[in-house]
Amino acid sequence: MQLVLIRHGQSVNNANYSVHLQATAGGRQQKQTATQEGARIAEEVTLYPKRVPDPVLTDLGSRQAGALAAAQAAGRLPFTPTHLYASPMLRAVQTARPLSAATGLPVLLLPDAHEVGGVQQVDPITGERTAVPGATLEELRRHGGDVVPQPGVFPAAGRPWHGGFEPELEAALPRARRVLSGLLGTHRHDDVVALVSHQFFAQFLLAAALGWDSPPWRRFRVDNTGHVSLRMEHGEAVAEWVNRVDHLAPADVSN
Repeated sequence: MQLVLIRHGQSVNNANYSVHLQATAGGRQQKQTATQEGARIAEEVTLYPKRVPDPVLTDLGSRQAGALAAAQAAGRLPFTPTHLYASPMLRAVQTARPLSAATGLPVLLLPDAHEVGGVQQVDPITGERTAVPGATLEELRRHGGDVVPQPGVFPAAGRPWHGGFEPELEAALPRARRVLSGLLGTHRHDDVVALVSHQFFAQFLLAAALGWDSPPWRRFRVDNTGHVSLRMEHGEAVAEWVNRVDHLAPADVSN
């Protein structure tokens, strides 16, 4: 099985965090222990002005998602998916929608592929994180088009999924292992599985695939709509590429 991890397009949170970084002169650069690094990353992805729990794409993010789909339609991507999955977060299904239209594949929701920490509200003063429900299936379909849920994800029509809140960010590693195990148990060796997910969670998926036993706080860069290919065969994983963005115009590359 070839697993292609695709990061969502630029979200409003990504744009606001970029503004925050510029205002704080790029943030801290000192060397830190793994635990300190994890805490710093947790702060990065949660504690900055105008953050919202489940953001949508910016205009740039929509353009990036469209460029990925256009490259697929033109045969310019280095993969052709046989199956298309997405995290149940709004920015992920929005990114998957043009690719779904280009390939004719439905967007299969994969609840465990949500971003590290889940849907959460963060107190801007204390940094305290609290759980927030995710979107309803109806909301996800408005943003993502042909979205197909797994049984039991939504408790009833018009009711949201639980949001996946994780008090401890390290919980993302066993969750990533579940994602990989489930996909490997479902798909054949010649399937090409595209999964639209998130930059932080991609680190844990890579760790799970490569057999690391601790959270990968030292991150691989995955830009908005950048993709990573993992070849999963004979119980081993080979990273074929990381962060390909050649479907984007240089001015449209963002992180």
